[in-house]
Amino acid sequence: MATPPEPQDQAPGEGEGLLIVKVEDSSWEQDSGQQEDSRDSEACRQRFRQFCYGDAGGPHEAFSQLWELCCRWLRPELRTKEQILELLVLEQFLSVLPVGIQDWVCEQHPGSGEEAVALVENLQKQPVKAWAQVRGLPSASGAPGWHLD
Repeated sequence: MATPPEPQDQAPGEGEGLLIVKVEDSSWEQDSGQQEDSRDSEACRQRFRQFCYGDAGGPHEAFSQLWELCCRWLRPELRTKEQILELLVLEQFLSVLPVGIQDWVCEQHPGSGEEAVALVENLQKQPVKAWAQVRGLPSASGAPGWHLD
């Protein structure tokens, strides 16, 4: 009967039942995936908001396409009702801000409504003339309903 070769006859790691596994840090993949999801979500939001009835072949198709775009944007299978409401209210909050402020807040990429509110509140603490000059905004007196105290 043949016997297995003695360990000194084998190269290190051969025949000893060892499995070599390469461990990699996948956190960059998750970050990359989240960034892609965010970009995809934003693209779907824009397509949803810019949808034109004339692009569809009738009311049923228009409604179906809007439903699909909305689901791709808001992803109800992954998000809670609160998260979906946060997205909707954040979008509406940004849309009611004066254009220059809206642009600046959007450039900061707030992750939540609370963060967007904090950005605007911090902005309100800045001197009016300095901010108006930097961002090309009208003075507080020229922007009805908007006061940078």
